[in-house]
Amino acid sequence: MKLTKKLLAMALAGVMLLTILTGCSGGKTGDRLVEEYMAAFLSENLGYKDVPITHDVPEIKTVADMFKASWLNDHGDWTISPNSSTYTTLRNVFSNYENGYTVNLYACEVDSKQSELHQTMRVMPLILVGGLPLHSSRGRLTAAKCATRLVTRENKSYRIAVIIYDYTAG
Repeated sequence: MKLTKKLLAMALAGVMLLTILTGCSGGKTGDRLVEEYMAAFLSENLGYKDVPITHDVPEIKTVADMFKASWLNDHGDWTISPNSSTYTTLRNVFSNYENGYTVNLYACEVDSKQSELHQTMRVMPLILVGGLPLHSSRGRLTAAKCATRLVTRENKSYRIAVIIYDYTAG
């Protein structure tokens, strides 16, 4: 338990250091800043240091436009079943990644007044326990993409994110 707490504290310290360094250069804000934090988390904490991570996922805008608060229950879990038309529609949005990719969608309620770092810290635990799997593949991970959008529905804000693991590059 102590080791777990120490590791989590070190990970948080690393992300906070990245925040300070990123805040001093580049002037990135909003969705792009959260994407940079996500990439840093994937690289530093999940062992993807040698895996190129980009943010070119135009499909996230389509998902953000479609998003409904009812997709999540009161505990923040997905209400979408693999047999639903919504699930089929989401799979179709990411149909370019059907073969050779793993696509996971994440969403959580956030306080839109919080910093991008705090919003990212809400999304990161979801990555560790899994999101909504849309496509699945296996192999040697050669690249990854992550993208996110902040959306507001019914006076609540939600951070929607997607991570695409690429097994086809190189």
